[in-house]
Amino acid sequence: MPDRLRALVYRPGSLGDTLVSLPAIAEIRRRYPEHRLSLLTENQLAGSMRVSPWTILKETGWFEDVYFYSVRPTSPAERWRNVALAMRLRRNAYQEIFSLAPPRTTRQLRVDSCIFRGVVGARRYHSAQHAAWPPSDVDQAQVEHEGFRLLRIVDPDASGDVLRTFRLEVPDIDRAMGRGLLNELGVRPDQLLVGVGPGSGRSATAWPAERFAAVGSALLREFRNIVLLAIGGSSEQRLCGELCAAWGPRSHNLAGRLSVFGSASVLSQCATFIGNDSGPTHLAAMVGIPCIAIFSARNAPGQWAPLGEHHVIIEDRPECAGCMLDDCVREAKKCLTRIETGRVVREAISLIESRGRTCLAH
Repeated sequence: MPDRLRALVYRPGSLGDTLVSLPAIAEIRRRYPEHRLSLLTENQLAGSMRVSPWTILKETGWFEDVYFYSVRPTSPAERWRNVALAMRLRRNAYQEIFSLAPPRTTRQLRVDSCIFRGVVGARRYHSAQHAAWPPSDVDQAQVEHEGFRLLRIVDPDASGDVLRTFRLEVPDIDRAMGRGLLNELGVRPDQLLVGVGPGSGRSATAWPAERFAAVGSALLREFRNIVLLAIGGSSEQRLCGELCAAWGPRSHNLAGRLSVFGSASVLSQCATFIGNDSGPTHLAAMVGIPCIAIFSARNAPGQWAPLGEHHVIIEDRPECAGCMLDDCVREAKKCLTRIETGRVVREAISLIESRGRTCLAH
């Protein structure tokens, strides 16, 4: 029996990056159903709070192997392991290699091509055709959604409908885990759940915590039957705990208590989700929950919008928009601080009222 055809997908990144890449990866799996699919991704550093792409992708069942490389090898041993990995990948004789890397510079695109075409030896190599980093000075309104940019690497004729309709499948075991935790917390069927994600991987994209506290308090006063669920990773346990302490008994701190898919299970039962430009917001969107997404002006408008429909993007774009800063010191995050609490509360009330009727009907 001849060996199966092989395809390699290169995808580094964090939780939000990985989630946005899922429609493109799903399209690879659909187009190459008989291929043995392998993932190449970065090795997570010890103590890192980032969620590895493999944490999410292994649950999809799309991949049969995964390979990890060192991003910045600091020792001869690490450099040798990277070389040995490249040789191993070459022996696998991939027919297709897809580079679903984040936006690259012209130099990075050339390096990637040299590695995958020359060293690994792809028969067919699929990657971005033009540099997308650093952002150009052209009208930022022309920058396409990151998920669509990745999807077009796989299918240049792809339609944006793929992004609007994509849904993340949650494994049964994680669904049961999420339901079990809500039962343990005493959440009743007649209560509406509202997820809140106050954390973010960058300080420049984090709306002030005290404003999340004020939004939650306002919603608890407005609706007698809602429960607030603070969602995040283990690094956000303290932040979420402080918010729940301010909100009182109709709130629960779930940060760090569930896996990514366990969190997805809980989010799928929410009426809405309120969060920053972060992994939990993308996760909520991918299980079909309308989001109130509070965005900084760091990126081009719409570039990282949550996938799906019926989301409310709250954004203010001052003259420094498009800065791409991880930490905003000089302007003190004015694109975010200019977003007032009342604006978020009004949008949340409108969405909860419309969603509440639907949720209780089911």
